[in-house]
This record gives sequence, structure tokens and C-alpha cells, in this order.
Amino acid sequence: MPYVEYDEVEAACPECGRLFRSEEALRAHVAESHAVTEAAPKAAKPVRCSLCRRTFPTTSALARHNRSAHTS
Repeated sequence: MPYVEYDEVEAACPECGRLFRSEEALRAHVAESHAVTEAAPKAAKPVRCSLCRRTFPTTSALARHNRSAHTS
């Protein structure tokens, strides 16, 4: 996750506290990370990282995690 300077923060996620530079970026984050839809309900089986065992709601979230946490 890119570092956001405090004076650049326009919005914070009410669910996880992540900071964003714009309301638009916050809305995109909430839609991808926290939204419950018929296609991908939050109760669906999460995708687990085979290296650190963290779980993610989607395979794209897992791929992003792997790029940022497990690449050298």
C-alpha cells in the first residue's frame, strides 16, 4: 500500500481505517474490499494465502497481497 501523507488524506475507510487521497478512491476500496453483493457475499469462502495463511475476499485481493507482501 502506498504511503499517504497526513495532509493528503481526504477520506478514511470506516471499516478498516485505511486512508485515501480522495472520496472516489475510498468508494472504490469499499466496493472492492467490503461490499456484500449477491455475486460475492461476504460469507463466501475466502481465498487463503499459502505463504502466510491470511485470507482475502477475492483472488484479485490475494494477488495484490502476494505482489506487495511476498515479492523480493
